[in-house]
Amino acid sequence: MNFEKIKEFAIEKKVYLIAVGIILVGFFYFRKGDSTDKNIETENTQLMQKNSSSSSSTDVANMASNSSASESKTVTCDISGAVKHEGVYTLKNGARLQELIEAAGGTTSRAQLKAINRAVLLKDQDKIHIPYKGEKVENAATAGTESQASATSGDSSSSQQGSGEKVNLNTANAADLQKLTGIGEKKAEQIIAYREQKGSFKKIEDLMQVSGIGEKTFASLKDQLAV
Repeated sequence: MNFEKIKEFAIEKKVYLIAVGIILVGFFYFRKGDSTDKNIETENTQLMQKNSSSSSSTDVANMASNSSASESKTVTCDISGAVKHEGVYTLKNGARLQELIEAAGGTTSRAQLKAINRAVLLKDQDKIHIPYKGEKVENAATAGTESQASATSGDSSSSQQGSGEKVNLNTANAADLQKLTGIGEKKAEQIIAYREQKGSFKKIEDLMQVSGIGEKTFASLKDQLAV
């Protein structure tokens, strides 16, 4: 009896049960779809962040590469000796000694051109000395290259005054000479002019033949000199 009533009730309420079933199925389907959308959105966000990071790294690497390339486009060298304008000059990378000599106004009539290699490639921070006629050169066949005193790299030039080193009267430029006790810009120019006119100093005492340098001045700096 009870079973019959339940069966009748189920038949009467069948439409409602179907409707509830459809609602439940739709609810679960909606939740699943929403979860999938969120996962896709998260994955897309992570991918965008990864691409952005990769792009930033590439930009930094390119900037560093461009900066390095820019820095290597020039070389800066110091030239002294038998040239018209001693000093520091900046040239394009790959420049040769001849170009540096031209930038310095060319050589003077006292230059010992046979003792230098004007085709040598310059390197950044090279220190170049163009020898005077009569000036002793270690190796006339290769003078003017980085391996010789006539053209050395960085601070290794024999004309520079380091700790305890003497200044060579025959190779020193105006800046080197002004490091000597009692020698200013004017006297340095007089020493170079004497050297160009008379040739290299044979002994340090010859410095007293330069106008304005007497025994007293010579005595105060003779320990700093070499030829």
